[in-house]
Amino acid sequence: MLTLCAAMATPDGYSNWTEYIGSVGTLNGIENLPTFLSAKESMGDAGLLVLGISAFCGIATGLVGNIVALSRLLFSMSRDDLLPKQFQYKNKKGVPYVAVGFIAAVSLPIPFFGRTAIGWIVDVTTIGAAIVYVYTSICSFVTGKREKKRGMQVSGIIGTVISLIFVGFYLLPSLWSQKSTLAAESFLILIIWCLLGMIVFRLLIKRDKTRRFGKSEVVWIILLFLILLLSIVWVFQTTTGEASNIAQDVCTMQKEQAVKAGLSPDNNNVIETGNYITQRVMSFGENVRLNILVQAILIFCSIAVIFSIFSIIKKREQVIEAERILAEENSRAKSAFLSNMSHDLRTPMNAVTGYTALALKEENLPDNIRDYLLKIDNSGKHLLSLINDILDMSRIESGKAELRCEPSDICLLLDEAESLFAVQISGKKLRFDVSCSEIKDRYVVCDKNIINRILLNLISNAIKFTPAGGSISVELRQTKSENGEAYFVLTVADTGIGMSKEFSKHIFDAFERERSSTVSNIQGTGLGMSITKSFTELMGGTIEVETEEGKGTKFTLNLHFPVASEDEIAQLTEVVDETPDDFSGKRLLLVEDNPVNTEIAKMILSMSGFECDCAENGKEAVDMVEKAAAGDYCAILMDVRMPVMNGLEAARAIRALDGENSKLPIIAVSANTFESDRREAFDAGMNDHISKPLQPDVLIATLRKYIK
Repeated sequence: MLTLCAAMATPDGYSNWTEYIGSVGTLNGIENLPTFLSAKESMGDAGLLVLGISAFCGIATGLVGNIVALSRLLFSMSRDDLLPKQFQYKNKKGVPYVAVGFIAAVSLPIPFFGRTAIGWIVDVTTIGAAIVYVYTSICSFVTGKREKKRGMQVSGIIGTVISLIFVGFYLLPSLWSQKSTLAAESFLILIIWCLLGMIVFRLLIKRDKTRRFGKSEVVWIILLFLILLLSIVWVFQTTTGEASNIAQDVCTMQKEQAVKAGLSPDNNNVIETGNYITQRVMSFGENVRLNILVQAILIFCSIAVIFSIFSIIKKREQVIEAERILAEENSRAKSAFLSNMSHDLRTPMNAVTGYTALALKEENLPDNIRDYLLKIDNSGKHLLSLINDILDMSRIESGKAELRCEPSDICLLLDEAESLFAVQISGKKLRFDVSCSEIKDRYVVCDKNIINRILLNLISNAIKFTPAGGSISVELRQTKSENGEAYFVLTVADTGIGMSKEFSKHIFDAFERERSSTVSNIQGTGLGMSITKSFTELMGGTIEVETEEGKGTKFTLNLHFPVASEDEIAQLTEVVDETPDDFSGKRLLLVEDNPVNTEIAKMILSMSGFECDCAENGKEAVDMVEKAAAGDYCAILMDVRMPVMNGLEAARAIRALDGENSKLPIIAVSANTFESDRREAFDAGMNDHISKPLQPDVLIATLRKYIK
């Protein structure tokens, strides 16, 4: 530019072009535009017109290009749900007019702030572009390193170095010089833009549901760094300018005062005084700049430490997140394993217990054969109890144990427990006392299956560890009733062998059994008490134990349940016709892929008068139901795990049929016994769920509910 200008005539009033360029900032009109002035001086008004048209076209092209690029960016971000959906609106020509209008609305007011404002915007845009080039070059290098492309790495390094030099040329000279390439206002605008950038980045992270942007901390770290750096440079610039202005004002006033005092402005004392004032003011400004620099260094060091701490925390969070994901995967694998194990163990157990129950119903069995069958039956029940313990404990540990609360007669639960253990108590010659005292609210909303399980564990333990001639007492007592809740104390006490004080501290730990000659031959997994405690706490209760070796053990449970409503009590106390049902002529569809299970179920059902049609998979069952006339079947017993089509899919298909057969009662008969399995059955349209091994009484009672 200077070379071109040197070949032209020097502007009026200046000895050379260098002098003119140095004073451009103080001029107005075309004289403040060296490029246009040089065009006019060399080519006249025609040259000025050509240059003006070229500049307009260049600016218009740049503006249009920027608007198009930015509108596409806003459109894409809106399509990815990072910006409001309004930015996706297009006109008939496919132009995202909302995005274009937004950019125009932001850009058009800028020229009305004057030429200086436009210059600031140009400065800021230049710096922003340079920073983008730095970031892009670094990304290029990282990508090349990851993909092992040497050319991309080299170009990334070169681009990074050049871009950093370019940024440094604009920003860094202000740190050690009083002169700056950019105006002080440009730094302030950059700071505001960085703040806006952080706000936009926050909004993007908030809307970014898939964490495409939220994973990277580089952007906001760069923005924060720029805000601090630009703030320091801006303070540097304003401090220097203000110090110079103050020095000039003070010197001017000092000269005016000297003139009023009769001294000449050229007086040596006046000049020396002015120089001294200027020196002191500028020295003060330099000290302020130095203090700012020291403060900036301390701030940057503090931020570096903070980022280091943040990095450590971030890495730990990533490790924790990875461990959480791994734990969830392990939990799912464990649940799948337990579900499969439950199914695979219960299926053969169905054969063992089923055939044993059927054999025991045979008449004229020899005593020794009946004795063998009873021992097989007891061993099968014990094995099934162990399976239930392991599965229950696994459900509890994985947090999958849930309550299924329904209105129940809590006193009836104790009566049922008394009947259940009557044979064992009699055979061992024990005294067994069960009492419900001071019960005002016997009808409560609770999970009766869990309460039965707790009673079974506590009473069976008492029977195991109480020698012949001893006694066992079970007492349920209501302590109070308030706010619709009934509070109870349940105690199970025995006069058995008791426990040592040391072991009583671990009685509720899983797999814990006291090691002594007295209990060495007593069967058990050591899970019963752990399950009992977990179930008690699941219901919001507490359990305590009192024991002494040779004297016995007493378990005390504190429980509370919502009191049942009058309608619920009426349903519970409704008189049920106990007359045995005659199921002769009733036909069921039995869907089961295991021949042994099919045979057992048919024999149990035939004893109650049922007739059965059988299907080996869900697809076959759907076809049979679709072809059957209304009334051919009174209910469907459906296995869940089957080939071709499983029971859940078959139930959905049957419910989707036309006609009355789509409303047939469907009862799941499955070895899958988790609560999630029951919910899946109900969600598929089934009416009830029975677990394997089949219990004849439960099966017939369930069918009675749905067959009129």
